[in-house]
Amino acid sequence: MKLVQLARISLAGLLLCAGLTSARAADDFKREGEGPRRAALNAQELKPFPADTWLKLSDWTNGPAISPADISGKVVVICTWSDWYPPAKRALSQALKLAEQHPGDDLCVIAVHNASGWKEAQKPAQPQGAFFRIANDPKSEFRDAILADQDPNFYVIDRAGQLRFADLDKSALDRAVDMLIKEKSDDAGGINARLAKEKAAREAEARRTAAINSGASLVELPELPFPPPAADAFKNAKWPALPKLNEYEPPSDPNSPPAPIAFRLPDAGWIGDKPVSTGRATLVYFWNPDAFASYTAMHVMDRMDLIKTQRSRDLLVAGVVSKLSDANTQADKAESDPRKMKERVEKFLAGRNLKQGTFFDPSGTLLDIARRGKNFPIPLPWVAISSSDGILRWSGWMGEPSFEAALEQVLRVDPGVQARRAVESEYLRSQGK
Repeated sequence: MKLVQLARISLAGLLLCAGLTSARAADDFKREGEGPRRAALNAQELKPFPADTWLKLSDWTNGPAISPADISGKVVVICTWSDWYPPAKRALSQALKLAEQHPGDDLCVIAVHNASGWKEAQKPAQPQGAFFRIANDPKSEFRDAILADQDPNFYVIDRAGQLRFADLDKSALDRAVDMLIKEKSDDAGGINARLAKEKAAREAEARRTAAINSGASLVELPELPFPPPAADAFKNAKWPALPKLNEYEPPSDPNSPPAPIAFRLPDAGWIGDKPVSTGRATLVYFWNPDAFASYTAMHVMDRMDLIKTQRSRDLLVAGVVSKLSDANTQADKAESDPRKMKERVEKFLAGRNLKQGTFFDPSGTLLDIARRGKNFPIPLPWVAISSSDGILRWSGWMGEPSFEAALEQVLRVDPGVQARRAVESEYLRSQGK
């Protein structure tokens, strides 16, 4: 295959990968839901919240039915709630606390009860100075309109009247509200234009990177020896910042960067052949047959295969089979016997023509490193990026918008990748290609 043809393939794949990221991915606020429902929720975001949706509610408490004037220029939190369901009651308490923390004209909190149990439900009074109203959803038409599933669900409307967050995870609610309250109405109204500009910049960068790395798909190239870069080259490279592992983690001090964390896949432990790693960065995600979301959420296996196709010369891509904690599994009990787990993995992989590698790590050692020593339930899929010198450069939830940018940055600045590319470029010139 000619070089120009390969360059076009690489460019097409890179742009496809860029298109997998929603325009709303300019934030790192975790949402709930996956698959077609999540896609439909994403489509509702950054659009005006239909005013007639409020007409589907009845039996307003703590005040009359809301009017457009009540919520104009304000941040609105919607909490769907069933008083007879403990998790939903806890969510209502969280919403009530938000109303107490933001009295005045900035925040409106609307609690929407399920039709079932409405009469018996305890309906908290409105806190002094706050805006906290309760309504009944007698025919579930309100829930249907906003694609709510099992209570509780949180939705947040910004000062410009746009549905900014659809089915926001409760762990991200407080931070999202704080951000939107600080945002001016004009800034909220202009977010679509800003995101479109950022998307155009990302696509331009994708084209530029594809042009620079047009030989990345030259799988027929031999493995060529190259001089290893000096340690200072890795030390002085501009690596991406490690993201916070949770919203409570303090920001890192740029004057006191964290100590390097070694992250390298061993030679032993592969199911099948180990991919070539010399002069390449490494991208892995963690999965387990008993943790459904770990290999289905965000189409992670397909996306990893796509990235592997794009970056076969620059990147080792692998799925790491790990013993995920019970909090991350959807099975009642995950398989713990390593031999049986491996049998299940091999059976799972049979017939799947994956381009990525598979590494078996039943003890979870690599996952512990990728979590940077923190012991907490992780959102799935969880990914890690290391440079060619075996140092962890990024780890976190794959849905974070900084993930793809971090991967591009690592490949762009990694001295080992650069050194290998230089030798390959010279080889191509010598071959008249």
